[in-house]
Formats: sequence, structure tokens, C-alpha cells
Amino acid sequence: MTDTLTSQGEASAPTYLCGSFLPENSKLFWLVIRTGALTVMTLGIYRFWARTRLRRYIWSSIMPAGDSFEYTGTGLEKFLGFLIALVVLAVYLGLLQVVLSFVGFNLWGAISSEPNGPTDMLIQFAATYATSLAVLPLIFFAQYRARRYMLSRTHWRGLRFAMDAAALGYVWRALLYYGMSLVTLGALIPLATFRLEKYMTDRMWYGDAGFEQEGQWTALYPAMKHLFIAAAVLLLCGIIAYLAQSLNLLTIIIFAGCVWSLFGFVYYQVESFKYLTAHKVLDGQVRLTSEASAGRVVSIFVLGLFLIAILTFVLGLVLVVLFGVFAVGGVLKGAGLFGVLAVVFGYLAFILLVGAVVTVLISAPILGHYVDTLRVENAEPLEQIRQRTGDHIADADGFADALDIGGAF
Repeated sequence: MTDTLTSQGEASAPTYLCGSFLPENSKLFWLVIRTGALTVMTLGIYRFWARTRLRRYIWSSIMPAGDSFEYTGTGLEKFLGFLIALVVLAVYLGLLQVVLSFVGFNLWGAISSEPNGPTDMLIQFAATYATSLAVLPLIFFAQYRARRYMLSRTHWRGLRFAMDAAALGYVWRALLYYGMSLVTLGALIPLATFRLEKYMTDRMWYGDAGFEQEGQWTALYPAMKHLFIAAAVLLLCGIIAYLAQSLNLLTIIIFAGCVWSLFGFVYYQVESFKYLTAHKVLDGQVRLTSEASAGRVVSIFVLGLFLIAILTFVLGLVLVVLFGVFAVGGVLKGAGLFGVLAVVFGYLAFILLVGAVVTVLISAPILGHYVDTLRVENAEPLEQIRQRTGDHIADADGFADALDIGGAF
């Protein structure tokens, strides 16, 4: 959808472009079913090609101004990238474990088997959780590389998106900002959100035009209001319930606070996305705006869960009835291996069906809401942008696949 200026009866270039997400639910549903079935039959190997086919369909359904996006990634490069990432991950964790074993041996030789004080307890805690925490840099590394890969394989109007190779800089910044957020009990989450998004946005390109993230991190605090309210309610009402010695009241308060916190998290994600989007600039001229609604996102999610719950109940009831009929008729007697295989394949079919329904009823509609409420302001300079030299990424988004943080699509 576009808007144009007219001068003496002649239309000029569009002044703005509106997002449009137009998938066919039936095609999307059967695509997820087919690719999921192939993934199961190949013991998971086909999932790289499945993710690629799904991305191609989703990308082609996003059509701002009638021009669809194009995804050019391949399943083979994702598979090879995954293997490279696994090798790097295994070497990294192996070396880390060797170092920890050596350090741990000396530490345990210096102290008794039982902690003698806070220092000993701290040392034991650090040794126990060092391996888990050591994976965090790889997770942040994977997040940056995954976005870079997807951008490098995304085209619009024949021009490719891109992102600079700067994953290591993102890793130490993420460790720093999230560490500060943890120490301040979440008070500096807006700082982490803004600075990390700015780091990535300032290194993004569309053709030969660069993006820039403007704005201030303190402007994200209004987006956290529901999280603050939920924390205050849990704290104050929890104290009251404790003083009143009412376990039932405490349970209700905790449940309500958790639900409110979940809504607050969604609200923060949507509102921060809106602010960050509104302060993104392409080539110093083209701007973006978003009218995404947290209420709409929550309603899509809740309605989808409700429909999935009904579907699950109906399918479960049908399976129970069939099982009862077969049991009464003696069909299950002596079934042996065939019976076991029937149960396994029935379970896998159920998982595939639920996954396809989740994609059609929750994931795709939420993505569609974000796309449909997105608008590109001052679109005329887009006509002047030219192609940029391509980026070669050896591991594709293999780290994201290896660490299972590749996202819905």
C-alpha cells in the first residue's frame, strides 16, 4: 500500500510504504507438516532444509508496496554451518573443561571437602556453574551471527541486506550490559536493550545505504511500567499475605503477579520494538514507524492457545476412544512391535500437527501483526540505493542452530 504526491496530474515516487503480510494458511500448514515429517524420517537432518523452505515462504509473503522479500539461503549451507559450529563448540567446551579440571584440582587441594566459610562456598559455587556460564558468550555470538546471516540472504527489490562482521564486539557488550542488568535486579534492562540493538543496527545495510539507531536508552523505561507494577504488587501483597499467615492468599498473589509479569514482558517487547523502530534511520533520510499493540499480540497468543487446547482435547479423546475400542475387540492383543510403532508414530504425528497449528495460529499471526503495522516513511530515497558487495559467512547461522536459538522461522 502506498501514498503518492501529485503534481499537475502526474504521480511522483511514493512518500511512504506500508507493510503487508499475506500468507495462505493452508499452504503454510501443509508446508510445516511436510517438512516436519521429512525431518522426523531423516532423524533431524532435514531440519536445515525445512527451516530454509519455511523462511522462503514467509519471506515471500511479506510484500511492502507489493514487492515481496526473497530469501536466498540454502539448506546445505545451514547444514555445513551447523557442522562447523559443532566442531568449534566441542573444542571450546573441551578446552574449557580441561582448564576447569586443572584449576578445580588445585582448588580442592587447597581447601577441605566441607566449606569453612563464605569464601569457600563462593569458590565452590563458581566452580560448579563456570561451565554453564561459559556458554553465554557463544549464545551472544550466535545471536549476532544469526541476524547477520539472515540479512545477507534477504533481498528486496533486487537489493541485498547485509551486516558488518563484528560479533566479538557484540559478545563482550552483551556480557557487560546483561551483567549490569542482573546486578541491578533488572533496573538497567533498557540500557542493555538499547545499546545492543544500536550496536547491531549501526552495522546493518540495505544495498549501499547504512542504518542508524537514534534515540535514548532512558526512553525505554515507560515500556517497563507493567514489570515495575508486577514487582511492586508481588512485594507488597506478598508481605501482607505473609503477615496475615494466609497461604491461599499468598498463592493467589503469586499467580496474579506472575501473569502480570508475563504481560509486562510482552508489553516491554512490543513497546521497545516500537520505540527502536521509530528511531531507526536508513541512509540518513528513510525512517520507520510501528503501531504494534501489546494487547493484540497477547490476544493472538491466548486465542491460539485456547484453540490448540480444544484441538488437543478432541484429538486426545478420539485416541482414547479408539484405544478402548481396539482393546475391547482384542485388536491390541499380540500386537507386539506393531503396537509400539503405532504408538510412536501416533505421538510424532500429534507433535507435528500441534507444531503446524502453533505456526498458523500463533507465530505467523504475530509476525503478520508486526509487519502489517510497520510503515516506511519518506520512501523516495529508496530509489537511489544501489547494490553492495556480498558477505561470505562460513558457518551460516550454524551457531544459532547448534545452540537452538534460531527463532520460530
